[in-house]
Amino acid sequence: MKILKLVIIFMLNLLNNLETFVATFAHRTYFRRNSSMEQDEQDGEVSQQQQIALRPGTPVEILIGEIEAEGFDAMDLINGSDDEESVNEENEEDEDRDNTRSNTVEIAAWILKQLHDCFEQCKTQPTYTFTPHRLLKCNYKAVCEFGEYPTARSGHRIIASESTLYSLGGYNPSRVPNVLRRDGCMLFQELWAYNFATNRWKLLLHADNSDMPRELASNALVLYNNVLISHGGTGYPFGETCSNDCYVYTIGDNAQVMRLGVTGDLPTAQYGPGIVIHNDYLYTIGGTTGFDYTCDVYRLNLRTKVWENVYICRPDMRDDPEGRYRHEVVYDGSYIYVLGGGTSHTVYDLQRIPAFNLTTNRWEYFDTIPDRMFRTYESGFPKPRKCLSCVQHTLPNGDIEAFITGGLQGDFSTYFNDIWKLNLRTKEWCKIVTAYLPRPLYFHSAAHAGNGCMYIFGGIEYSEKEVRRNCLFKMWMTIPKLSEICWDAITYYNNNLHYYNREKLLQIGIPERFVNRVPLQKRPRKHISDESSQSLIVTVKRMRSQTE
Repeated sequence: MKILKLVIIFMLNLLNNLETFVATFAHRTYFRRNSSMEQDEQDGEVSQQQQIALRPGTPVEILIGEIEAEGFDAMDLINGSDDEESVNEENEEDEDRDNTRSNTVEIAAWILKQLHDCFEQCKTQPTYTFTPHRLLKCNYKAVCEFGEYPTARSGHRIIASESTLYSLGGYNPSRVPNVLRRDGCMLFQELWAYNFATNRWKLLLHADNSDMPRELASNALVLYNNVLISHGGTGYPFGETCSNDCYVYTIGDNAQVMRLGVTGDLPTAQYGPGIVIHNDYLYTIGGTTGFDYTCDVYRLNLRTKVWENVYICRPDMRDDPEGRYRHEVVYDGSYIYVLGGGTSHTVYDLQRIPAFNLTTNRWEYFDTIPDRMFRTYESGFPKPRKCLSCVQHTLPNGDIEAFITGGLQGDFSTYFNDIWKLNLRTKEWCKIVTAYLPRPLYFHSAAHAGNGCMYIFGGIEYSEKEVRRNCLFKMWMTIPKLSEICWDAITYYNNNLHYYNREKLLQIGIPERFVNRVPLQKRPRKHISDESSQSLIVTVKRMRSQTE
């Protein structure tokens, strides 16, 4: 009994400081973990955390042994038995003593159940460690039910802010279109939002609640003044209907989409272009109609909504880059660099890179430097490719680095799972040897969260056959500020921060800029601090029944 009383005192003090204790464990149920595992197995994937073997000898197991030495059945306590009538029948001789013992055991039962659930989950969760240039899987399926996250897709685009990743469009041939709609579309007319802090997705826009465009494969997407802007794209069948429109997506609780009304010299309707924003101009480079490929440059004045033709490539007459699609573009304030890309049968190398000079409005070329570690037995350059992904970030010294991942060659027989980075100042390539995709991937998309972390989502995975995926990976491209690492650790151990109120998060010392990244909402059920003053036993009974 002494051990039980000590456990009660210790745990009640702990629970007093954990306002969302019940909500945390009520949302991490056995059934959710197992349904997530079954879904992953159907997709042919099981996360690293789910593969870790259980470790014996946890503190709860030691505590259970000590309680059983006192003459109690610890597993009955953990299972939360409610057979109160049998307990009263066995202890009729000494009612006062029985009530005291029964109340103590009941409190201990509920507390031990929470401890047991906690350590059962902790057995499968390794300790947080920060390591740059390591690819990690974001296991959102462990906390989301099927239907609460985007299904497998390719040809989509993602973009990210400090708090949220957005996924627009995409294609999956196994998807059944909505035949009830007169204009049922084979593509995903969806805009999803993934919150980094909570590890959860939310469907913001779809064809039934907004006027979503139909050309949502291989378009281009950019974040500008807290709104998303998409340009180009194709419907299905690919190339049959292409777009040169720009759509603006407002984000937040009341997301909306609108087609931008523009004038001027519009670019050709096509898909697979690259876009960047420079001085309130949206530049678009390259793309295809499905038959013809260009590397022409157009720009849209985002203030006046007027398009203008900046440069028409004529590679047959001058040293202009060849037409291409599904390339990537990066930007350093002076040049727009074009990385990779190709046509239906060819791909372009990554050694001599075309770059558009934003001052002279002319094309130039830069010869890059190979990775010194690999030039002895390899070329030291990434292989030519298209349908790759690319993000860029700025180092503290001002250097800009571009990271490319995956892709395929023009013969559709060579696929890539490697990761490379290019320093735009030194023009030197470096292969990331500590990180690579689990399998070759193409028609995927990547985004930079602004804090030095790259995210990779979806795409076609090649392993003897082509399979579309909805996996989400992350990789720290550099060592960020210590506050970012601390926040990453907090969100690693706690994916229920959205159940806290804003004042509570600020009170415990989380800086406001990180609190603003959490989509706060109402709690799903009451907590200890919400209950009126009443008997502790009644409160524990209610909490235990809610948890079960």
